Amino acid sequence: MDENYNLLPHGVNFQDAIFPDTQENRRMFSSLFQFSNCSQGQQLVTFSSDWEIQEDNRLMCSSVQRALFEEEDHVKKLQQKVAALEKRNRQLRERVKKVRRSLRQARKTGRHLELANRKLSEKLAAGARPHLNAPGPERARAAFLRG
Repeated sequence: MDENYNLLPHGVNFQDAIFPDTQENRRMFSSLFQFSNCSQGQQLVTFSSDWEIQEDNRLMCSSVQRALFEEEDHVKKLQQKVAALEKRNRQLRERVKKVRRSLRQARKTGRHLELANRKLSEKLAAGARPHLNAPGPERARAAFLRG
C-alpha cells in the first residue's frame, strides 16, 4: 500500500485483483482503495485539473488491471523467447568459432604435410642420381668384327 492508501501489486499473484470487483467491496473500500473511481463497466468522469491522478485511478479498475497483467504476461513471454534466442545465438557463435579454429588448424597441418612431402620428394629425387663412385649402368658391348 502506498502513502495514498492505494493497493500495490504484491508480486505473489498478478493474475487476480487483490479484492474481487463486487458492489459490496466497492461500497466498503470506496474511500480508500482501488474501486473508488470505478463504476460497473464504465469509468465515472471526475473533472479535475490533475489528469495524472485521474489516470492512476482509472488504471486501478479491475478490467484495466486485467489488461495490464495480460500485457505483462505477454511481455514476460517475449522476454523469455528473446533470452532463449540469445542463448542459442551464443551457442551457435561458439560452434562457428570452434569450426573456424579447426579449419585453420587443418589448413596449417595441410601446409606442414605438403612441405614435408615436398622435402621428402626432393630427397628421393636427389637419391636417384648416381653417386660419383657408384658403378655405372652396364653398357652394351660392341661386337668386334674380325678382320
